[in-house]
Amino acid sequence: MLVPIELYGLTQRMGHLSPDLAIGWQIGKYVHEFFDGLQEVRIAVAAEGDAAFALSYLSREHGCYGQVTVTETPRPWDFLFYHAVTGTALHFTLIRKHIVLSQGLRSLEPHLAMDKPAVVEIYRTGLDLLVESILKRPVDSFCKIRQIRCRPLLQTAENNSTIRCCRCGKSSFVQNAWDIEGQICCQTCSGLEPAWFMYH
Repeated sequence: MLVPIELYGLTQRMGHLSPDLAIGWQIGKYVHEFFDGLQEVRIAVAAEGDAAFALSYLSREHGCYGQVTVTETPRPWDFLFYHAVTGTALHFTLIRKHIVLSQGLRSLEPHLAMDKPAVVEIYRTGLDLLVESILKRPVDSFCKIRQIRCRPLLQTAENNSTIRCCRCGKSSFVQNAWDIEGQICCQTCSGLEPAWFMYH
């Protein structure tokens, strides 16, 4: 299987090329092209793993170190990207049936450690075909992608007036409010990661 030279180097570092690594790579490259780079792009992932590792690598190579956040509680997406310059957020939700091995191959997993070379070869071939499929297909064939306008409402720290969040109904200082697709929301309801608000 032919892979991009940069991905090959990452695979050598990891010691394997897994479906999750391919997913993270493909999504990272998609976002890189969408925003014309990864500078000023903040990244959050819903789970630690190979996909998060691939995005962390791409962030270091094409953005700046420390941009990837692994969430501590469940999120309605698998990957979140926020581009501060354009005020654009991208949500990626994986379509599971397109990124997992068939039931037949998964049934072989308990037998992989039983010194059965034929079983290992069948499983490895199926895994390679899945990885190759992920690398060849467009990202929107295995992810639902949602683009959201997401901008801070006001950045004047001296303004102490308040505004009511249209989602939860709670009051928020204007300088902490966000315009989410035309709806004025508090930070909690904005859909962005709490750690990112220190930048605004």
